[in-house]
Amino acid sequence: MLEPLRTDFARRWPKLTWKLGYWFFSPKKVTPVLLVVIAVVLVTSEPEYSWRMAVAGLALLVAYGVVMSPLFSIPATALLSSCVPRDTGESADAIVVLARNGRIQGDRYNTAVDMLAEGRSPNLLIMGLSQGVTVLKALDQRHLSPNLMLSAVCVKTTKQEAESAAVALGARGLKRVILITDTPHMLRAWLTFKGLGFAVVPHIEPLPVGVAGRERSLLAIREYLGLVSYAGLGRFQRKSPITLPQVAGAMADDLSADRRFMTAEQIRQTFRLS
Repeated sequence: MLEPLRTDFARRWPKLTWKLGYWFFSPKKVTPVLLVVIAVVLVTSEPEYSWRMAVAGLALLVAYGVVMSPLFSIPATALLSSCVPRDTGESADAIVVLARNGRIQGDRYNTAVDMLAEGRSPNLLIMGLSQGVTVLKALDQRHLSPNLMLSAVCVKTTKQEAESAAVALGARGLKRVILITDTPHMLRAWLTFKGLGFAVVPHIEPLPVGVAGRERSLLAIREYLGLVSYAGLGRFQRKSPITLPQVAGAMADDLSADRRFMTAEQIRQTFRLS
């Protein structure tokens, strides 16, 4: 009885948190709500406490403004990336590109294609179906072979991305990966992939200049909450002495290739790309 509810909640949770996050980080929506709450508290509180309530309300508004600004987003994001080693340019068994939608994704897909052209790895794993289409078109434009490209089509969380990589790559003995994602997300992604047994070369893709301070704050706060959640659930801890191929085998039933992955040729046929 509870298992279907738990599964449905887990499926909807990522989208719900994004919606709540974007609401909270919209000053036009949140500021009037805060002002109404403060006014109600002031009206209903005892006279001797009114000034304390006024100071607390003002402090809350100031704190919210700081969180919306670069005063918070810049150091919060820098702290996340400072814990991650830099890409030294070595080769790997595969290039893995984690998903982002819209303009937040930056130039990560062109970066992956550049790495493929430079010979850093012949294997390319793209998280997301539409993202796979984008990369396939870029490969075709540059006359690069997509034969060793694979797209994971049903991933919504960092955990699912790491498990998909384990199934797609770990079962083939490919354990050293170049991991591409953006600045705030890299720490959690790096630790998650390492926890499954991958040897990870992190390549941080900067967020686009046009991403506003409040969006950067949202991304950073989500990552801090995600780090606490993933650490509490033990997703960063290597299940020693279990090897990556064993992890891949254990997950294969839930992430079978015929349901979860598409090759470049399958993408080409599905979307009728020439």
